[in-house]
Amino acid sequence: MIKGCFIQVNKGVFVLDPEESCQHISRYVTEIGMQTWVIRADNTLHPPYYEFYREWKEGKRILHERLFATSKIEKMINFINQYI
Repeated sequence: MIKGCFIQVNKGVFVLDPEESCQHISRYVTEIGMQTWVIRADNTLHPPYYEFYREWKEGKRILHERLFATSKIEKMINFINQYI
C-alpha cells in the first residue's frame, strides 16, 4: 500500500529516498535481513512502472539485481511479500 512517502509490505516499510528521487522517478528503500531492497517507480509512464531490486556495494560500485517489474503496485507488493 502506498501512503505518500512510503510503501508498506508485510516485513517492513519502503521509505522515499529524497536524494535519489525527483518528480519523474521515485526511489523507495528499505533494509530487511541485512540486505538493501529498492522499489523504483517511473512516473513518466501511465500507469507508473515499478521495478523491485536488491542493491549492494562492491568497492566503489553499486550493483543491482532486478527481481520483478510491473505496472501494478498490488502485484509488486504481493511479490515482495512472498519473496522476502
